[in-house]
Amino acid sequence: MNWNDIFMCVFGRLSFCGLDMGFWVSLAAVTVIVIVMHLVFWGLKSKKY
Repeated sequence: MNWNDIFMCVFGRLSFCGLDMGFWVSLAAVTVIVIVMHLVFWGLKSKKY
């Protein structure tokens, strides 16, 4: 599986705003991780003493 070919088929180029594909993929991965962490944190119930 060649990620450059997949990215090229989907977006038609290998860079956007002068930044390489790796930057955008890593930014998307970090964004997904942050969203999941927020959902888990805000979904926790507080302890009642």
